[in-house]
Amino acid sequence: MVPSKQVRFWRTFFVPENTNTYDNIIYMLKLPTIFFLISFSLLAVIHIIASELFLYWRFFWFDIPMHFFGGAVVALGIFTLYDLKIIVKRRHLKRVPLLVLVFVVALSWEVYELLVGISIEANYVADTLIDLSMGLLGGLVGYSIGSSLNKL
Repeated sequence: MVPSKQVRFWRTFFVPENTNTYDNIIYMLKLPTIFFLISFSLLAVIHIIASELFLYWRFFWFDIPMHFFGGAVVALGIFTLYDLKIIVKRRHLKRVPLLVLVFVVALSWEVYELLVGISIEANYVADTLIDLSMGLLGGLVGYSIGSSLNKL
């Protein structure tokens, strides 16, 4: 039975040529992907706990490490998208393009915070600049981790 055009189209993104299903499972479990899944899950759990316990409002500094960690998770996510052959090309895994992508995600998050009304403070500009800087710094750490894991 010949797969439909739609199935063949999606296979070009998800299934490398000349491989069987077992190879695809091993292919998907590369180290950057595993680190991304663990770090994303940890970030999500910490964020949920922090939101429930109002930690972002109790401690003015609490969002700073979260933006750092978020930048690292985004960078690892870009490596994961490359490993899964989704959207990201090899040229995006270089330092500058990856940090630009991390910056775009961090800036989008800051716009989201502004639209939702989370970040309306007297020192909004300083807070935003610190958040973006920490996101980029975290992205640099995530890039270092991801590129090191890709070499293994």
